[in-house]
Amino acid sequence: MKKQYVVLTMIFLASTFLFQNCSPSGVQFEQTRELASVTEPVVISSEVDTEAEAEEAAPEIKTKTFTAASKEKAVDMVWVIDNSASMTAGADIIRKNFEKFAHLVENQVDLRVALISKQDAFSLKTHVSLPESMKNGQQVDFMVHSYNPLLVAAAATCPETATDAFCKKILSNVRYGKVYSSLNDFFRPQAQKVFVFVTDDDSAANNNTTVQYDAANSNGYVATIKSLTIDEDYITAATFKDRMVRAFGKNGSYKVFGFIAAADSKCRARESTVYSSLISSSGGVAFNVCDKDWSKNFSQLSEKVVDYASTEYSLQSEKVKKVLSVTLNGQILIPGTDYTVVDGKISLSPTLVKSLGNYIIDVTYTE
Repeated sequence: MKKQYVVLTMIFLASTFLFQNCSPSGVQFEQTRELASVTEPVVISSEVDTEAEAEEAAPEIKTKTFTAASKEKAVDMVWVIDNSASMTAGADIIRKNFEKFAHLVENQVDLRVALISKQDAFSLKTHVSLPESMKNGQQVDFMVHSYNPLLVAAAATCPETATDAFCKKILSNVRYGKVYSSLNDFFRPQAQKVFVFVTDDDSAANNNTTVQYDAANSNGYVATIKSLTIDEDYITAATFKDRMVRAFGKNGSYKVFGFIAAADSKCRARESTVYSSLISSSGGVAFNVCDKDWSKNFSQLSEKVVDYASTEYSLQSEKVKKVLSVTLNGQILIPGTDYTVVDGKISLSPTLVKSLGNYIIDVTYTE
């Protein structure tokens, strides 16, 4: 069987930034618009008999160059914050810390922030607004319930004209009209995508029912229990993953983080099994929504986002079959130790790049 070999060259600059008292160094880059010329000889398989067949069978060699540029690694971060009554303490923490957190990250990467949450949920004391200082920010002013942050995030990535079953269902549900396709123009093609969920509930409905806050009155809110429908009121981890593939491609790069409840959480919260599954499968980190002090959580989240921007690179091809080798400054890296490969994405060990200045990564793979 004939195989095509593609060589992808990436050049990066590692820039060291102080992250409070202890910080990872971030490696930022921007993609050049010019492709390097290819002069390497093409080796033709011995199975090819004629010159015409040789020309047709010759593998195409592609080279992408990423040039060194400080703070130019793009990260598009979406926060979805639960506005239900039980989230009063969590919303207050977010209001007091969000601006500082966002500016800390944007000092190290090219950050764009979207916030999906209700700005005027004052009766519940769960209102959260995007800070005015976030020039590259966008807020979707939408009442997020305890059971649907995951659905809301997925619906925000739907195209204006629904193409898949999930988006068609949500488009027909008038309750989600304000959030549907709301982030369609937010995401940049080359940016790393980060989702952060803040909730004390889980996406999966318990016995297909949950508390739904439909209306507010002078006493705060009216709670009613309603039957929920999958992909209209809540979604599963599989539904969310499928929507991400449709939104960003098979090898699209994204991570999920969350301030959620674990089995041993001490506050009034439901264990977030669906969020935990998504966070684990994407390589993100879960933080305990019941913690009284989130300062360490924000610090770790900042570090993880910068590390993600610095060490994970997508080959941006859905035809990748096998990565043959990865070299760093000409040295062959050890798979499983120095790097991992998942769905066409190369994830380097952070310790490899923290002490480097200029460096080059070569990735050879088959299509």
